[in-house]
Amino acid sequence: MTTISETGQPAWAQTHERRLISIDQMRALALVLMAVFHFGYDLSVFGYLSFDAKAPFWAIFRSIIVTLFFLSVGASLVLANAHGIRWRAFWVREARILAGALTFSVATFFFYPGNWIWFGVLHFIAVASLLALPLLFTPRLALLAGVTIIALFNLTDWFNLAPLYQALRAPLNLPDGTMDLTRLIPWLGMVYIGIYLGHQRLFGIRQLPFLPTSGPFIWLSRHSLGFYMIHQIPLYGLAWLIYLLLG
Repeated sequence: MTTISETGQPAWAQTHERRLISIDQMRALALVLMAVFHFGYDLSVFGYLSFDAKAPFWAIFRSIIVTLFFLSVGASLVLANAHGIRWRAFWVREARILAGALTFSVATFFFYPGNWIWFGVLHFIAVASLLALPLLFTPRLALLAGVTIIALFNLTDWFNLAPLYQALRAPLNLPDGTMDLTRLIPWLGMVYIGIYLGHQRLFGIRQLPFLPTSGPFIWLSRHSLGFYMIHQIPLYGLAWLIYLLLG
């Protein structure tokens, strides 16, 4: 159980280095799996693969990816702000994420006007990071909130934001569908659980077995936003090259 000092900081922040290689590994693994997911879509464009994001296999695959991402978001927020919220660094991070989210929204609006990304992964991370702040130094409450959100979403038909979307869709001219929709409910629950795991320092798991602890894999994690922004360009190009070579 995490001990909180009189300053509101977790006790481990006084005696341990804040970075955990296991969180870098989680994020990097999510990025690699995301690239596989999107390459599957790219191959389907050229007829080499059947890809339906709502099919059980791909839906579960995506859930694993975003679970790893959002657990690492919550845990990273704890470790990065262990000595108190570093407001300047936090807002710089928020600005970068929002800039990336806006880029995706504008690009997809022009290329896919009936299905553009109005609330994808980056939009979610920006909003969820703000909503994480009130629980950042209360790990048990964050765990309770996270488990409750996920449980209510899966056990009820009413605990979601569908009515809010319907209310906003017409005045904001939102499309009936959207690419890469990342629902605030239930995924905010994973960020809250990640806060708890950050305070527990992933229960002493400093590194995950069978995954690299250095080199390109970890570099990928520490440049995750840049990779997220550009990874589809070479992947789509590779799928196109395969099509040219194999016909």
